[in-house]
Amino acid sequence: MQKHRFLCLLAAAVLALGQAAYADTVKKVSRNSVGYDVAGADSRHKSKSKYPSFADSPKRDYADAIMLLPAPPAENSKRFEIDKDVYRENMEKYRGTRVWEEAKNAAKIDGESVAEFFSSAMGIRMSRSTTPKLVFLIENTLGDFLEPGNNAKRYYKRKRPFVYFDDRTCSTPDEDLKHERDGSYPSGYSTYGWGVALILTEINPKRSNQILETGLRMGQNRVICGFHWQSDVDWGRTLASYIVAELHTLDNFNRALAEAKEEFARVSEEQKKSRVRSR
Repeated sequence: MQKHRFLCLLAAAVLALGQAAYADTVKKVSRNSVGYDVAGADSRHKSKSKYPSFADSPKRDYADAIMLLPAPPAENSKRFEIDKDVYRENMEKYRGTRVWEEAKNAAKIDGESVAEFFSSAMGIRMSRSTTPKLVFLIENTLGDFLEPGNNAKRYYKRKRPFVYFDDRTCSTPDEDLKHERDGSYPSGYSTYGWGVALILTEINPKRSNQILETGLRMGQNRVICGFHWQSDVDWGRTLASYIVAELHTLDNFNRALAEAKEEFARVSEEQKKSRVRSR
């Protein structure tokens, strides 16, 4: 019951954020207030994704995150003060703890690792050998979820929290160095994790609470680690919702989704029979 209430509150919060950002988004489109070169953006979007994807070119085929999402919180804004408070609280609460280590170990975003991350929530063990259709579905959306936000990362060049505070993340020095100049907004992990969660709830709606909670955790892990601000993660989830809607317009995605649903039903039934035999 508490989980259900939490998810309802989250949905309401996302809706409120979207409504609050609407006027800002309209101003950006109508007045070009951020100085965004729409014509130039179109030419930048024409390259193929380096990640697997269902869209031919996620950079070009999906709504532009720069036009779709509000700008990240300004330096002196109340929202940025909240971001900084969340960062400090997380560092004080989690640094060096089991939660810190779990967040570090959950940083892999290849298809099989993400399938394993969601396995408990789905109620079955997902892997390339046992559920190839499900792993393919998860893996092949990587570019769909990451690429639309990457243009905004390059455009805004928002400093990551560990860079802003001259601190360390939960990861290795090499990983920190790799992300020092990489934009923070919006969070690709959050976009991918929430997007996969929304898709998996279609496949197994009976466990939607567990699946959505896992998708939330995938994004929050990046806040705990110090790689992202809370607002990066919040707006990554909003972006994921738009992308999931667009994925459903693609025939190849819908075919893969249907095959994954059939596979899930078969594996679930086999698992039930195995439990009965073992009694």
